[in-house]
Amino acid sequence: MTVAELRKYDGSQEDGRVLVAVNGWIFDVTRGRRFYGPGGPYAAFGGKDASRGLATFSVTSSDKEYDDLSDLNSMEMESVKEWEAQFREKYDLVGKLLKPSEEPTNYSDEDPEDTDTSTSPDDKKAQ
Repeated sequence: MTVAELRKYDGSQEDGRVLVAVNGWIFDVTRGRRFYGPGGPYAAFGGKDASRGLATFSVTSSDKEYDDLSDLNSMEMESVKEWEAQFREKYDLVGKLLKPSEEPTNYSDEDPEDTDTSTSPDDKKAQ
């Protein structure tokens, strides 16, 4: 999921779903909506990458399109990893936050040959 797609999940939509990214991973924190949803004390993290805010003990999220966290010091990075572990224990992991150059992985139960439309069924028999 891209940062732009993540923004849609701040709890303000009809379904109320709230997602938060921590250290490149996206967690469904909807059951903690009173904290991360609109009006909650950590609402700034809803639909955002919370890594920098958690690392620096600031209730602000990154405004960058993608925050690579490369300027955080070792103590701050250790804090991010600890927060990630806590989120993994408490919330469902639902995806990965994509870097601008990354393409999403499309998971499907369909066999790639079954979805190949470049050849007709008769051509497939001949192969």
